Formats: sequence, C-alpha cells, structure tokens
Amino acid sequence: MTQRTTLLTILISVYIGAELVSNVTAGRLVQLGSLVFPGAIFLYSLTFTLRDAIHTAGGWTAAKAVLWGGFAANALLAAYGLLVNALPKPGFFQDDAYQVVFGSTVRVVLASLAAYLISTALDALIFERLRHRGVTVQVIASNAVSTTLDTIVFITLAFAGTGAPLLNLMLGQIILKMLISLLLIPLVRWVRTQVSQPQEPALTAAPAGVR
Repeated sequence: MTQRTTLLTILISVYIGAELVSNVTAGRLVQLGSLVFPGAIFLYSLTFTLRDAIHTAGGWTAAKAVLWGGFAANALLAAYGLLVNALPKPGFFQDDAYQVVFGSTVRVVLASLAAYLISTALDALIFERLRHRGVTVQVIASNAVSTTLDTIVFITLAFAGTGAPLLNLMLGQIILKMLISLLLIPLVRWVRTQVSQPQEPALTAAPAGVR
C-alpha cells in the first residue's frame, strides 16, 4: 500500500466518522453567549476542510467518491434510525432517549441530505477549478460557498414556516462553520506536501547468487 493510499484511507475514514457522529449529536443544542447551535457544529465544521484534504490526496475521482459515500452513509444512518424507532419494543424497555436521538422527522432528514449533496458537490467543483491557485485560496473559496449553502439550504428546508428565527439560525452557523473549517488549512497543506513527495522505489529481488 502506497503512502498516498494509506493517507487517503485514513482521511476518508475520519471524514465518514465525523459525518455520522455529527448527525447523531446534532439534536443536542449548545449555547454560546446569545447564540444557539446544534451540538454537531464543532465537528461538522471540520468536515468541509477534511473533504478538501481528501480531494488533495486523491484528486477529483476521490472527491466524487467521498461525496456519494458520505451521502450513502448519512442516508443509511437516518433511514435505519427511523426504522429502529418504528419497530415494536418490549414493555420493560424505555426508548425515550433513542426517540430523541434517532427520531428526526422526515422533513429534517430530507433537508439534511439535500444540504449535504448540494454543498458537497459545489465544494468539490470549486476546489477542483482552483487547483492551480494554492491551498489557502482553494480552501477559503470552496468552504465559503459550501458552508453558506449548507446552512441556508438546511435551515430553509427544515424550519421555513415553523416560526423559527431563520436568519439568526443561519448567521451564527455560517460564521462558526467557516472559522472552524479554516483551522484545518495546515492539514491540507501537509497532505499536499505528503502526496507531492516522491514515492520510495519498490524493493526488487536480489540478483542470482547474492545473499
């Protein structure tokens, strides 16, 4: 296994894990000053730049693969959570906590998947188009668009018409997502240096007669 393949495998594993943990913890709200955020905001914000690191390590092919892989993982978690909550339970078992964690409405699930698909696709496209402009420009430009769209699409589809303060919910999340995602720019730089290094030559068999 080459260094590039090993690095890409680790990055994708961490990314998928972060996506799933974010979905599970999104229902726990946290408050920072006067702003309220879903508990997933800190970890989920890192996924935008993690995708950029995967794109850097594996190119456009890896970026497309992780887009659909992440979508499938999120859809599986949401669908299976809804299925488990719908199945009958024994009388002695209290499932209140599970209903809270996995009891998202279909509207929220669809809003989450739509936001993921739109923001991730645009993130990958912008990052790819700017591949000759340097890591910092790539990350800032792609994440500025993807974090903003992810928030707008999700909040609008999930909460429009419910009376929730949409603009307040959007503004704080967009700012925090962008700030946290920028913290991983050094990771993307490091990944680029690793995949740019010449690979060690494969070991060859010793000539006959040499011990």
